[in-house]
Amino acid sequence: MGILDRVNRAIGSKNKRNEFPTTNKEYTNGKIKDKKYLPKKKGSRTTKLLTTIGIIVACFCVFRLVVFLTQDNAIFDHSKINIKVPSYTTKSLEDAEYYDYDFEDIKPEIISKFDQGVQHYLISEFGDDVLTPKDNERYERELSMLLDSTVESYDLADFRGSPKGTEHRDHILVCIPLRDAEDVMPLMFKHLMNLTYPHELIDLAFLVSDCSEGDHTLHALLEYSKQLQNGTLSQVFAEMDYVKKQSKSKSASADDMHIKYMSPEYIAEVERAFKPPFHANYDKPFRSVQIFQKDFGQVIGQGFSDRHAVKVQGIRRKLMGRARNWLTANAIKPYHSWVYWRDADVELCPGSIIEDLMAKDYDIMVPNVWRPLPEFLDSEQPYDLNSWIESQEAIKLAHTLDEDDVIVEGYAEYPTWRVHLAYLRNAEGDPKEVVDLDGVGGVSILAKAKLFRSGVQFPAFTFENHAETEAFGKMAKKMGFRVGGLPHYTVWHIYEPSDDDLKQIATKEREARRE
Repeated sequence: MGILDRVNRAIGSKNKRNEFPTTNKEYTNGKIKDKKYLPKKKGSRTTKLLTTIGIIVACFCVFRLVVFLTQDNAIFDHSKINIKVPSYTTKSLEDAEYYDYDFEDIKPEIISKFDQGVQHYLISEFGDDVLTPKDNERYERELSMLLDSTVESYDLADFRGSPKGTEHRDHILVCIPLRDAEDVMPLMFKHLMNLTYPHELIDLAFLVSDCSEGDHTLHALLEYSKQLQNGTLSQVFAEMDYVKKQSKSKSASADDMHIKYMSPEYIAEVERAFKPPFHANYDKPFRSVQIFQKDFGQVIGQGFSDRHAVKVQGIRRKLMGRARNWLTANAIKPYHSWVYWRDADVELCPGSIIEDLMAKDYDIMVPNVWRPLPEFLDSEQPYDLNSWIESQEAIKLAHTLDEDDVIVEGYAEYPTWRVHLAYLRNAEGDPKEVVDLDGVGGVSILAKAKLFRSGVQFPAFTFENHAETEAFGKMAKKMGFRVGGLPHYTVWHIYEPSDDDLKQIATKEREARRE
């Protein structure tokens, strides 16, 4: 379902047509009834006036109904809906990085001169004479153009990744895996636009895979991406937010029921995060957008309880590893110095996160990831327990397991006694403090591209009794790369009520109705 289709649906429910009769009372069994016509009674002037006004109003209503039903996407008149959106003008993308590497100065009419070989080119262009310095200069220039049309040359030493990526003009690949993610896309794209790392240095790569039947993630992604690269997505979001606000009912829907139990301070912080003013380049298009669709056989549900059940963790993470490796292999380019992996369902995150992680000059760097909770569940909780420091107890545990078993953190079945990055957090601590890690979680990972060129991957198999991102950290560490995390730099994941949480919320709702 497209962006405007979703918006139109939000307001369409307020414009339902009246039911018209489907039968004619003048007919019975196909025969016309006998009718007696009575003479009209003389009415007063008031009656006639009211009748005339009624006819005029009815005609106007029918006219408006016809206009509404025949409109396509031209529903929003900014002068009438009273929302403030920026005015857009056509702008040329002047930054050189929009056109480097993938674009060569090649003229087909010159390249075609070499179709029958270099010797033919030399004779037809310069005859049998020895080339003059001027002719030789032209020959070298046009031969270079020929080579540029088929051969690309890179010095990978130039793309090792600098802690000052903005100054060094490092290109970064942002990878985002998506599955049944249509509902969180506005949130995801707002965060992408809020990135302060220069957009002309960012290539976006999305992988849509294993979505449920009837899901519209791929179509919605295409529509949002068009608006993103047009520089008009914030305007679309302003329209959508306005319609949502206008059509919002007084009572919370089942999906939003938990919000009334969340910390008011946290809700206010989320609202502030997506209100203007934004940074100067908020609407600036990215260097490129790649969208891939490929299924990997993931059948485990996307619900919180489904995804986090201990019995599914091994197979789920191996399939996720396959997806990550596939996207990396197909999207990375020789000129990328960094690769940033990001989940779509992050709710709060600093716009400067790329620069902040990059500044530590680690080969792999992750933030701390927590999630908000209802106030009756203590308001907050560590979310990502996959970033940890190895322990002797975990090493001993691994020796007792089968070769293909996968250890997963946060479950009683695997008592590892590791130090988790999440539990090192101090809300008042220094966000620049770094600790060395062994395993990493996948919500937000910044890695130097040279790791992937060196053979480090997200194991889709059991590597030292781990898989996917945790095994990615262990493999990188084993190959001599530095892996670190920021314990006091917090990214907030969205709250997804578990089955037990929903039961408690339902109980509280029943108790409230009894009062």
